[in-house]
Amino acid sequence: MRSLLARSSVALVSAVALAGAALAPASAQEPTPDLISGGNPPAGWIADPESFTGAFGPLDVGAPQGTVIVDSGFRPYPHGFPIPNWGDAQSFINSQLIFGTPSRLSFDDYEAGKVEPPQGLNALSLRRTFGDGVCRDPKSIDPKTGDCELIFGAELLAQLIETGATGGHCFGFAAAAAGLYNGQIPANQVGASGLGINITNPMGNPAVQTITRLYGTQYFNESIPAALAGFSPTDVVNTLIDGLQDGTAPYILTVINSEGGHGITPFAVLDRGEGIYDIAVYDNNFPMRARAVTVDTNDDTFTYTSAVNPSAPGIEWSTETDARIGLVSVADMLEEQTCPVCLGPDQGTLVTISPLKADNADQIGIGLVDPSGQPLDPSTYRALAPLNPPTKAQITQPVITVDPSVEQFAIVVNTEDLASKQALELYAISNGEAQYVLLDELASNSTTVFGVGGPDGIAFTSDAPSSPRILQLSDQPGVSFDVNGHPLDLPAGVEVEQQWNTERERIVYRSNAKKTLRWNIQVGGLDNSGGREYVGLNVRVPAGARIVVDYTNASATVAPRAWVRDADGNREPITLQPVTEQLVNEYRDELYVTRGPGESRID
Repeated sequence: MRSLLARSSVALVSAVALAGAALAPASAQEPTPDLISGGNPPAGWIADPESFTGAFGPLDVGAPQGTVIVDSGFRPYPHGFPIPNWGDAQSFINSQLIFGTPSRLSFDDYEAGKVEPPQGLNALSLRRTFGDGVCRDPKSIDPKTGDCELIFGAELLAQLIETGATGGHCFGFAAAAAGLYNGQIPANQVGASGLGINITNPMGNPAVQTITRLYGTQYFNESIPAALAGFSPTDVVNTLIDGLQDGTAPYILTVINSEGGHGITPFAVLDRGEGIYDIAVYDNNFPMRARAVTVDTNDDTFTYTSAVNPSAPGIEWSTETDARIGLVSVADMLEEQTCPVCLGPDQGTLVTISPLKADNADQIGIGLVDPSGQPLDPSTYRALAPLNPPTKAQITQPVITVDPSVEQFAIVVNTEDLASKQALELYAISNGEAQYVLLDELASNSTTVFGVGGPDGIAFTSDAPSSPRILQLSDQPGVSFDVNGHPLDLPAGVEVEQQWNTERERIVYRSNAKKTLRWNIQVGGLDNSGGREYVGLNVRVPAGARIVVDYTNASATVAPRAWVRDADGNREPITLQPVTEQLVNEYRDELYVTRGPGESRID
């Protein structure tokens, strides 16, 4: 047999260190232990063992084979989570209906809409992930709950993570299960009954928060790109043989190809003979099942087949399908991550879009261009495809990090014939600032451009009629502001600009339309004395005119001054009214309502 180090060609990053010795012979090990250790749902579940087997297959299907040469002691039962990886809120609700977690749900309650969707990321989860910089005033953190008033950028960051996770939380599942077993995550943070014992987890908000926030770490940790670029499969085996010996599960195993990616928990290595090895894994799409990634060290190849989540078709990840395999340190994911929205040194701009419907994904293209319209130099940005495999319904899009040296660029969205109605969210997030655009519906065979940065604020144009909702956020020490513009029924080819001068405390909304437009505008601020949102609805703006808002003397009781200034310099005052609960209920479709931390939503 070849030495397992013969194909060692990629150095793993951070805490992932390659093993330095060849594999021990299988004959020197103890008899093979049971790597499954159970597999039936706990007593009292709605799901009986037969239906559970029907959903996820018998215990021996896809199970690892061979003689164990290293074993961490982790087992899918009882250390894995009791329900499968969920994607959107509906799939989480389905788990309540099928498995009775996080609470029992009857068909009558389900039909009546009496359901409990997963809660959004709260301030404590964001602090655990990114540090206290997500708080507007870290000194005001509640010592009992860990709660704080979030900066506006952190709220948008939470929305970005949750939107990305609607395709699946696999990476978060893999990290949380391993971290709990290793003693790196306290049991109460996950809702487990005891250290490492997870199978009776009620899957309430502690589990939701931990899994979701750890899913999001893949966007921000520097070790992820190297893992997704791929390691030698033989090196992965060697690293696991070395790393699993101390009785912990220190890695997340990643597999990815053009169809999508997946994150799972490796916990043992088995020798099948003749240079073939099985890596025993907990695949969170198959609760209480041990499955196998097979590596052939003779030609340094691997293969793994899995349904990416219960609502998705199966994918084969293998060397033959141009897939890549990697390892990520669990410890790295549990450390404080780089915060792309907190005040501090410029980390660049994080760009992403919301998931696309599967039947539209091939008809939509995303690109970055410079101010002259030329493609952005590839050396100035990095695209990362999240470990969020495609489902029958949607495909998660890459996250792009643009270098701080690029001060101004545009996101271009091109469409061909779309099969169904497609909404789109565009995010551009940087330290202390964020821009966001929502389109309720993309037009087929169109080009949409969203300009980011530069002295003129942000700009938007589309060669199809549209109605964009444009949001800008600014977080400064002790105070946060948000500015919103919503041109109604924007004609094709018209360009709109939203210029915000934070030093002069003035906003200008304008367009090059040749006819009268109507706008909704909204301005808000929050400081230590409180805050208020003010809105102007259905503001009439003639051709050549602009809206000007001056919030120099605005407060929770004094509205900003606003007016329409026509091409001759004449002013028409605008009365901005405070946003109240009654106004939100009456004009919900016309207002931008920030979803507070921890609030639930159904996508």
